[in-house]
Amino acid sequence: MATTTRGVSAPGTSRGGGRWYTTRTTNLAARLALIAVLLGIWQLLVVGGALNKDAFPTMSSTLAALVDQIHTSACWTTVAQTLEGWGVGVALGCVAAIVLGSAIGLSRFAYRSTIPVIEFLKAVPVVAILPIAIVEFGTRLSMKMVLVAFGVFFPLVIQVIYGVRSVDPTVADTATSLQVRGARRFFVVVIPSAAPFIATGVRIAAATGLVIEIVAELIGGGAGLGQRILAAENAGPSSLPVMYAFILITGLIGVTLTGIFTVAERRTLRWHESQRNIVSRGAS
Repeated sequence: MATTTRGVSAPGTSRGGGRWYTTRTTNLAARLALIAVLLGIWQLLVVGGALNKDAFPTMSSTLAALVDQIHTSACWTTVAQTLEGWGVGVALGCVAAIVLGSAIGLSRFAYRSTIPVIEFLKAVPVVAILPIAIVEFGTRLSMKMVLVAFGVFFPLVIQVIYGVRSVDPTVADTATSLQVRGARRFFVVVIPSAAPFIATGVRIAAATGLVIEIVAELIGGGAGLGQRILAAENAGPSSLPVMYAFILITGLIGVTLTGIFTVAERRTLRWHESQRNIVSRGAS
């Protein structure tokens, strides 16, 4: 008597995994198609005269300038200068925010005393302190680092404070009953509770820091992509494709950094419910 098996997958295969792979491939294809459409619209608007050619180069000339630039060592030196200021500034701002935010969040007195000041300083635009940074540090790397650290610190420190203060009361009471105190309580109870807040804050801080870095280079004259964009603009209409090429490079760096921090957040917090929900939605 013949028997049939239904719903049995071949060894090493998974229907859920196959659906996840298909979904990812479809999403990637849709995004690439959208980018191609937007580039085509850009080309048509400039060629058709809808956009002023003195302000907007064609898409083809911009991509040609982009290819020319990425084949030069000067371009990669410029990218390295931007990433150096961004990386050091973000690291300084994040470390300071996590350390101070944890200390403030653990103390009710410190929280009540400092939160009004932090909220006020958070509202101060980074551009407002740019003249102070230039007077103090000139156009050196330290000027960009200070601006990035300042812009990153205040939004992140608030995330850390509220993350530290968001420990579930049941978890806190259980830890107290088990006599989990001191440093052990901080690393076993507080940090896991605050981790999603910190991870999200760091990811946002990385993107914010890049924006501040480019502004510091554009307005403050620091070496990097912002300075190259400004120099290409001042060189006249013939250099517009180069200017847009550096703008595209800046955008690609931003997308890449955001993607790296997003993946790092998901892998670091894969144990957390929010990340499990994201994975399950992506697989469905």
